Amino acid sequence: MKISVIIPCFNSAQWVGVAVESVLKQTRAADEIIVVDDGSADDPASALQRFGDKARLVRRPNGGLSAARNTGAAAAGGDHFLFLDADDRLFPDALEKLSAQAAATGAGVVYGFALQRREDPTETRLNSRPYAVGEPPLPAEAAFYWTPIATAGCALISRDLNDAVGGFDENFRQVEDAEYWLRCGVTRSFAHTDTIVLDKAFHGDSLGQKRASSIWYRLQLQRKFLDWCDHRGIDTTFLRTSRRKIVDHAVTQAWRTGEWAILSPLLEQARELGVKSPWCLRARIKTAQLRFFGQLLPPPDYCPNVWNLWRTAA
Repeated sequence: MKISVIIPCFNSAQWVGVAVESVLKQTRAADEIIVVDDGSADDPASALQRFGDKARLVRRPNGGLSAARNTGAAAAGGDHFLFLDADDRLFPDALEKLSAQAAATGAGVVYGFALQRREDPTETRLNSRPYAVGEPPLPAEAAFYWTPIATAGCALISRDLNDAVGGFDENFRQVEDAEYWLRCGVTRSFAHTDTIVLDKAFHGDSLGQKRASSIWYRLQLQRKFLDWCDHRGIDTTFLRTSRRKIVDHAVTQAWRTGEWAILSPLLEQARELGVKSPWCLRARIKTAQLRFFGQLLPPPDYCPNVWNLWRTAA
């Protein structure tokens, strides 16, 4: 087994050295480390100088996390990938435990626990629990409404699986991991190692912490996944849902959390699919009230209809 650790880096020169060090300290060495400079304004090359040829730098114009990961995968020579964020750190036995489980199970994705620190460093939580373990389509079912694998940095992914699903979708600037796990989860089995493998950084302003955009992008990835499966002839009845139900679910979430700014774009998708539910009715009344009092804000700039953009390349 040859493992390539791929580290996307965007304006992260202050952290990327620590990420690389965590890879170099592994009890099972990585076969290569590739740092992808995603059009950074700072200078990641200077942060990597002390590692010499132990870490290879690949440069590309800025395209987002998914694009940087795909660039790294294309440049890598390994048959297994681990995509480590530049501000995260691997625990010393991460690659040893993940690779041993991959060899024992033959799973396409093997993941371990991630230690996620909160704004107060003394507040932590253990994420990436083994809820997505099993044969297809169980991993996809586990990942449809939430994300059981917190980040790609705690997972070892086989190259053939990454190639089979087409890598990360570059149209998604949020929940790109969740969207990726869905496609992987109907294609190959997932396994888990009972080990904390990743120390995950927390930033209060990160996209993953924005509730409204999370609701929006979750709906986008769900709609994309249903269409992607239809395109490939994959039966999705295991989800026990429909396009109408997932739109209604998103409207419900926005209403319950008071995220009024995304009601209008959500209701556009509800109208498109002919969704007529009590929650949609409430949302329409609320938007009418906000409009009447001049309080209806324009849809946020993170609300593009990205669910069907993959068709252009399909």
